[in-house]
Amino acid sequence: MRKDEFLYLHQLLAAAQETLVARGVNDADAVVETVSPMAAHASKGDHERDVMALASTLATATADESDATQSGRDRAPQASR
Repeated sequence: MRKDEFLYLHQLLAAAQETLVARGVNDADAVVETVSPMAAHASKGDHERDVMALASTLATATADESDATQSGRDRAPQASR
């Protein structure tokens, strides 16, 4: 990927992280970014490293939420019996 693509993806993932934190799904301290998503002067490698860390954290957080939601749906019919 080009640097500008990593920069854009970094901004999108950072926005997704903020949304998950606001919903209480993820901790604000879950990912320590080395550079700001807005830091155009930072190297491509810095943004790539942060993108990978954010993507991994968001995948884990959303998988955990999805598992919890699915478990709740599985138990709901049993509770009404």
